[in-house]
Formats: sequence, C-alpha cells, structure tokens
Amino acid sequence: MEQVLSVLYGASGIAATALYLPQILKYHRDRRARMSISLVAWSGWIAIAAIGVLYALLVARNPLVAAVAGMNIVAQLTVLSYGIAARFRGRE
Repeated sequence: MEQVLSVLYGASGIAATALYLPQILKYHRDRRARMSISLVAWSGWIAIAAIGVLYALLVARNPLVAAVAGMNIVAQLTVLSYGIAARFRGRE
C-alpha cells in the first residue's frame, strides 16, 4: 500500500504542476491577466512550498516529496515572474 501511495503522490505532483500550464499560457497572452497576479500571495505560496521542500529533505528525508514540491515551485515562480515583468513593463 505504501508503494502505491508513493506512486500516486508522485503522479499527483506531476498533474498539479501540469495544471498550472493553462493559467501560465493565459498570462503569456494577456497583459491584463498578468497585472492581476498578486505578488504577495504568490511569493507567500512559494515560501511555504520551499519550507515543504526543506522539511522533505532534512526531516523526512524523502526526495520524492521534495521533488514534487520543487516542481510546483517552478510553476509558481513562472507565474510570479509574469506578474513582476508585467509591472516593470507597465512603467515604460
């Protein structure tokens, strides 16, 4: 059972990361959508996920959990970068 749950956890992490793609594509196409990104909220979610990665690596010693959280951080950083870029480009 533990093996099945481990596989499901890894697969769900990949699925969760993939679910960011439609929103990222929207941000890529729509400047107004990029301007609506909350920099505070996304920064907070990234910080929380980073704590999860550290916990997985240093306490639980579970690289699978760390990798899943890390994949989500990459997607979250992509969203955050769109929000930041929209604000810098908006001042030009």
